[in-house]
Amino acid sequence: MGHAMTLDSQQAAVELYQILQELDPSRWRAELEQTIRPRLSALHQRIRDLSAKADSPALISVRERLADLAHLLEQTIPTPDLTHAQRRWDDFRLKVSPAYEQLAASLAHLDIHVPSLRPTNYARNLFHVGNAVFCLVLLQVILNEWTAIVVTISVASAAWTLEISRRFMPGLNSLLMKIFSPIAHPHEAWRINSATWYTTALVFLALIQDLSIASTAIIVLGLADPAAAIIGRRFGTVKLIHGRSLEGTSTFVAVGTIAAFTWLMVAYDFSPSTALTWAIAGTIPGAIAELFSRRIDDNLSIPVSVATGLLLTRAVLGG
Repeated sequence: MGHAMTLDSQQAAVELYQILQELDPSRWRAELEQTIRPRLSALHQRIRDLSAKADSPALISVRERLADLAHLLEQTIPTPDLTHAQRRWDDFRLKVSPAYEQLAASLAHLDIHVPSLRPTNYARNLFHVGNAVFCLVLLQVILNEWTAIVVTISVASAAWTLEISRRFMPGLNSLLMKIFSPIAHPHEAWRINSATWYTTALVFLALIQDLSIASTAIIVLGLADPAAAIIGRRFGTVKLIHGRSLEGTSTFVAVGTIAAFTWLMVAYDFSPSTALTWAIAGTIPGAIAELFSRRIDDNLSIPVSVATGLLLTRAVLGG
């Protein structure tokens, strides 16, 4: 009974995830209101039934999350209205997304995994790019191989200290999520946030002691990842895995290759053929890492994969 309940809860969560994805601002269409309302009504009843049936001690947390979600849906599903439909449904999405992530966290404790929401967030995309530019300036102008190690370890240590502290201090967690709300994903209130994983990746890149590899990994993450997210959410129709699309992954490869190729030629005076070889050898592993990242944050997996591809290329071809 317990196993069947968790699977039913997983299916309900996935259905809600799909609805919230369809309500993403980049995918909004006027006809969505007619199709989503009956789906939500049926899902609401299904979640209410599940919360009443989940009486196993192991499912207490899931039952509470389902009950909270059922109550929230009852209160927030917009009433039929022809005016300001997109704004009303976007408000609904913003209110329900945290409750979905809480349910996902409860299911994860039972080793039942559902996708995390990654809504369109142009401020976060710009932050990605700006952060990459900032790191590149540090590496090119201020730091060297050894000082980069000291700085990245210091920053990562501070990030992990905050990460651990907010687990024991709910007030600190609430404050940090409020400060970073314009760029944070909903699941980061309960999971290790992307910035912490990014600073950890920077330590790995610094320890390589090759600024050309480190900076290329940073620029691929900083430009290709947000480009893939924007195109994938807006135009992605050919689904691959873990919520990724062929359009988004193709964009990652194209943008990452062009960015890395240009960077290696301009900053490190690589020949066109060598720069192109390195760009492809770094971007392809990065795209694969982005495609398969689920439990490991792609702010860690992408730069580590790019750097690994470049290290292997250097070992084979020299340079």
